[in-house]
Amino acid sequence: AIKDLYKKLSGDDKPGEVNGEYETVPYKTLNKTVLEDLSFEIREYPSVKWACTEMTYEQEDDSSDETAGAKDEWSILRMVQKMMNRSSWKKRPSSKMFMKLFRYISGVNEERQEIEMTTPVLSQMTPMEGNMMKNKMCFYLDSAAQENPPAPETEDVYIEQNEPLKVAVYEFGGYAMSDYVWEAEAASFVEKLGERANSLDTSSFFTAGYDSPMKFWNRRNEVMFQVNN
Repeated sequence: AIKDLYKKLSGDDKPGEVNGEYETVPYKTLNKTVLEDLSFEIREYPSVKWACTEMTYEQEDDSSDETAGAKDEWSILRMVQKMMNRSSWKKRPSSKMFMKLFRYISGVNEERQEIEMTTPVLSQMTPMEGNMMKNKMCFYLDSAAQENPPAPETEDVYIEQNEPLKVAVYEFGGYAMSDYVWEAEAASFVEKLGERANSLDTSSFFTAGYDSPMKFWNRRNEVMFQVNN
């Protein structure tokens, strides 16, 4: 039974695929580049509707990786449980934003309409002065809700339709559960791009997470920078 549990949580599915059950925001891959120390692609996302919320907050020192050093199934499970059971976990800005959006799709909206969970959880992160971060988190609204999404019940959740978006995308695995990890991966991406980064807007970056914390391996995380017009 334990082996079956781990197979479901971490087994043979592809990166970012949680038993293949979630609809993913559509996009077109325009080109892929494979270098000696970096692989990335240029994507174009169409104009679609999202449920979004925002927070601006002072960043805490979360540079310690809760899952560092966990090599086997039991150690990873213990680390994840410890991390998510801490009261500080629920107080994190990302956790608060996620729960606002999750309540919206769970039926806490004007029409009491439930909406299927989708992937990825998309955030636009804008570092500011004084160790402040502006974070806009969005859930893609599935095909059934795209045309006429239910109105949010609270002012801090809103429906947004993006303009077509062209981005440079870098994918990486492992756990990306903190601003520190996302910022470090974004900075590494820019550094490896070198002069190619001059064609990107690096004043903010997007993050895309595809997996539940309870999926241990084959995790899919992405950082993206918008391509300048």
